Amino acid sequence: MAEPTPSRPAVRPLLELAALAQSPLPMWVFDQETLAFLEVNNAAIVEYGYSREEFLKMTILDIRPLEDLPAILHATMHPAEKGPSTRELWRHRKKDGSVFQVEITSQAIGFCGRAGELVLAVAID
Repeated sequence: MAEPTPSRPAVRPLLELAALAQSPLPMWVFDQETLAFLEVNNAAIVEYGYSREEFLKMTILDIRPLEDLPAILHATMHPAEKGPSTRELWRHRKKDGSVFQVEITSQAIGFCGRAGELVLAVAID
């Protein structure tokens, strides 16, 4: 990959991996320190109802029901060992306010110079 220059900025790693960017399942990367979304794929945009721009102004707390915030804050402050997480069940909230259950699998990654976490979210019927 060519080195970034002022006229050629670095391309986000997730978008370089077409398989992830084009996944039919919602995926995103969030910053482990700030919990801000760093990137989302099109499937997440469709499933959750937020635009890419909206997602990138949000944190992972913004897609959680208020009553679940203490649990997610505890989980992010006490991350699992390195490697993929086991499948975990959580509740997420769409832009329209509807709440649904998801199975989450995640992996710690470096992303654009940040400690990130790549997340795969599968809706549970």
